[in-house]
Amino acid sequence: MTFVYDVYVNFQTVCYDFFEWNKQDKITHIKRIPIFQIQENIFQKLIVHDYQIDKKTQEILRGKTEIYRGKKKLTAALFTDNKDILAVLLDKNGNIIKKSFLLLEEEKTILKSIRKIDFLNIAVTELEKRVLPLETRHEQERKAYLLKEFLELEDSQLLYLYFECFGKTNSNRKWMQEKLTEQVLMGNEEVSNISYHFLKLICNQ
Repeated sequence: MTFVYDVYVNFQTVCYDFFEWNKQDKITHIKRIPIFQIQENIFQKLIVHDYQIDKKTQEILRGKTEIYRGKKKLTAALFTDNKDILAVLLDKNGNIIKKSFLLLEEEKTILKSIRKIDFLNIAVTELEKRVLPLETRHEQERKAYLLKEFLELEDSQLLYLYFECFGKTNSNRKWMQEKLTEQVLMGNEEVSNISYHFLKLICNQ
């Protein structure tokens, strides 16, 4: 069994590229973690959907991963198709509960430095089929932020924002909230940008 040492992962329910990691994410510093090459078709599936790993593979991986600042050993692994690397974290039932890509430089170093990566023939059971979002993580989070803040604006603030976005006023609070929400969900960049900068301005006052 081949191990990789001293790498960082960002375990999330959705797999984010390193450039989408946020400052508030809980980054895990891995001390030691096994790495295996797996079937390319399964590798691609694991990136997108939720799966349960077969019992034989669970036993191979159980407790093999160590982290800094923690005595508990994890059931986790790095899987590769010899082009990319995916880190997966399993629960006690073998369900992949979180996953992560690596930092780009660490991934390149691992793929270049390890001469032979053991092939592991794994079987998986699909738990949930996910649909990949068309938006980036930043776009999704900004949209969620706007929709939340629309509901919390004071009447005067909502009236001002509505006028800035549409050039007219409306006395119906619910109507204004629904109109702003509708435009953001439809991907209206002008309304989204005006709203975002206005809300950030309010927060900084």
